[in-house]
Amino acid sequence: MTTTAPQLPHTRSSDVASTQRDPLASLRIDRSNATTDRKPRRRGWRFLLLILLIGSGGGYWYATKSGNGPAWPSVSNATSNWVPAIIQNRPEVRLVSVVVQSGQAADAVVVATGYVESRQQARIGARAAGRIQTILFEEGVEVKANDLLAVLEHADMDAALASSDASVSRAMTAMAEQDILISEARVMMNRAETLWKQQSVSETERDQAKFAYQSSVARRDSLAADHELAVARRKEAEQVRENMFIRAPFAGTVISKDAELGESILPGGMGEASGRGSVATIADLAHLEVECDVKEDFITRILDGQKAEISVDAVPNRKYHGVVRKIIPMGDRARATIKVKVEINDSDRFLFPEMSGTVYFLPLEIGPKETTNLARVFCPTNAVAKTETGDAFVWSVDKEGRAQKTEITVVQERDGKTEIASGLSGGERVIVNPGDWPTGQLVKVVE
Repeated sequence: MTTTAPQLPHTRSSDVASTQRDPLASLRIDRSNATTDRKPRRRGWRFLLLILLIGSGGGYWYATKSGNGPAWPSVSNATSNWVPAIIQNRPEVRLVSVVVQSGQAADAVVVATGYVESRQQARIGARAAGRIQTILFEEGVEVKANDLLAVLEHADMDAALASSDASVSRAMTAMAEQDILISEARVMMNRAETLWKQQSVSETERDQAKFAYQSSVARRDSLAADHELAVARRKEAEQVRENMFIRAPFAGTVISKDAELGESILPGGMGEASGRGSVATIADLAHLEVECDVKEDFITRILDGQKAEISVDAVPNRKYHGVVRKIIPMGDRARATIKVKVEINDSDRFLFPEMSGTVYFLPLEIGPKETTNLARVFCPTNAVAKTETGDAFVWSVDKEGRAQKTEITVVQERDGKTEIASGLSGGERVIVNPGDWPTGQLVKVVE
């Protein structure tokens, strides 16, 4: 019986024969039907290209309508460069505020910012290690000098002090006993002297009585020294015990409670791992000042005792008065500034340490000058632009991110700020170092 080799569907006898001759022929890819799949792929690519061209044309129409679109790009670059070109055409700008000033602050020769601080402020800790037994204060409480703030556990100090008291008492008793012995020795010496004169006792007995008296007196001096030593040790024990009582070193207000009942206190403690370093922070709020940084270029305009006005951000409707207390004779090389301390003369309950404030150093008074509360508008000079004819204007940004020009009238320029007579009312945000743009230019605001 003869058998024939099975054949795959759609195969020719010649293919079978060639397969038998070449074993690798069965692994070849049949590309006879490849042409049937090319048409759908070409149609999908054309459809995608059509969508990209329609999107590019819509973007160009929107940008052209706004008046800020770029020229029509070439077809070869339309799909790759169109969107980045729109974004890159928005210049980055930074905004500053237009401020309103009144009174003498408007004529300030130097303006500097700083922070309110107490002239006398300290973190109050213990002079010895211990655990807090009693706390006698809360935040915001006013204290006087030497007021008791907290007490540390001191039972062992009490025992040591009692032992010292006993030592002092024993020394005093020994001295009193020795005084009696001295009196007895004096009587015996006088008696021996009388009997020696009557030749009733020998000279040796007289000398023995005399030496006994002198020895009693010397013994009394030794006991007196022991008494002084006992008294000194008692004072030492008393001082060690007193170190367990934490008191206020000066009058002020408790602005921070740094420890709680039961916590350990260590002199110079740096945290919970080593123990607390203080129980409270006290500040003298009756004597506040502002420490500010003044640029080196303007330090020659400031003198000791010069008057100033202080504006605190937390109290915007009030101006405080002060004087320059000290110019620190040391510059900051990195910031090119010098620290100046301005004492506040009329501080009130609204001022606290670490508040931010602005100091307006007033010009030196040459003669009487009338002060006015008329509001004056000031704008940073680097935000003011001018045309070729001298007309001044500023740029602002609307809600849609477009630059808008506002014409202004300038009164004077001084120390980096320009006084505005009209066009701005205060509170506006204007562009620093504006460019030469058309009205409606799209911009990007950065901080």
